[in-house]
Amino acid sequence: MIEVTALPALRDNYIWFMANGREAVVVDPGEPEPVRRHLEHGHYHLKAILLTHHHGDHTGGVEELLASSAGRTPTVYGPHGLLPHLPLRRVGEDDAIRLWPELELAVLAVPGHTLDHLAYWGGGLLFPGDTLFSAGCGRLFEGKAGQLFDSVERLGRLPGATRVYPGHEYTLANLAFAAGLEPDNALIAQYASLATSARMNQQPTLPTSIQREHDVNPFLRTREAAVHAAAERHAGGVLDGPSAVFTILRKWKDNFTMNQLPA
Repeated sequence: MIEVTALPALRDNYIWFMANGREAVVVDPGEPEPVRRHLEHGHYHLKAILLTHHHGDHTGGVEELLASSAGRTPTVYGPHGLLPHLPLRRVGEDDAIRLWPELELAVLAVPGHTLDHLAYWGGGLLFPGDTLFSAGCGRLFEGKAGQLFDSVERLGRLPGATRVYPGHEYTLANLAFAAGLEPDNALIAQYASLATSARMNQQPTLPTSIQREHDVNPFLRTREAAVHAAAERHAGGVLDGPSAVFTILRKWKDNFTMNQLPA
């Protein structure tokens, strides 16, 4: 049975550690030490590393993990053009990675946060990197809002039971923004209570699920009347469709803080 464990890293990153027996695969190791500790504690062999995009807080531990592998170098999978000085197996849309006989991950191109961004999906698991967060989505660093909208919508069409393992612990801040947009959404309030309890006990709020995100995530709820109306109030005009709503929400969220309720 494949087990997935969150390894906190840097300020608010998660490195996702998949174990199958004594073999392990990690997703987006932003620093090496949390991975090394977990490998040593469980006597695991690191089989592979999956990278979703080129930002340093997702790739910063790769070189040291490769250098410290004793004889059996893990295969590193990542976007084309990423870390050209490393022995990387380049993957993209329509590729698939067979990690174990019981787990094959499809590679999905999901540009927006960065142009090279990938997600990995299979076996009821989704590793979206910084494209989709719980109750939120990534900022735009390279792509356009329309690209990110299409990518988030694409992930939202995956089966509702899919377990989602984003790259950061942003859930409480995202839920505060979502609650301001939909103050009457009881599911947002219920989830915020659960997430607050988890963080008070120093536990991750993740994984989430695709179904939960449809219930609480404003970036997947751009067709909902309350979300659309809130975005139009903020924009001061009529918005023509879900993509336009998404664009306003993304700009609005860029300047949102936990102690600021949407007006």
